[in-house]
Amino acid sequence: MQTPSTQQLRSSHQGKRLWRWMLALCAIVFALQVLAASSHSHDLADQLDDCVACQMASHFPADLPGTPPALLALFLAVAYLLARLPAVPARFSSPRYLIPQRQAPPCIAS
Repeated sequence: MQTPSTQQLRSSHQGKRLWRWMLALCAIVFALQVLAASSHSHDLADQLDDCVACQMASHFPADLPGTPPALLALFLAVAYLLARLPAVPARFSSPRYLIPQRQAPPCIAS
């Protein structure tokens, strides 16, 4: 006879095992896609319109305006100045201030 805690541990362990297998499967599929994309090639005489991978690779987003050089230089200057500022340590409250005051039940006058 299995106790509920034993069943819970076993199902938890099986869930972790299933999760690991799913992650491993996703990693393998991703690796195969990267391998296929890196070894993709055509002859010069082939039409690229027939290849789905080539169509997806040549699909660029809509034209976006370029960033003006002055704005980029300003951003880099601000980022450099912010990186050079001294680090301010985070201030934490002492744990004794986080504990509420003791409270007793009301006094009953007799």
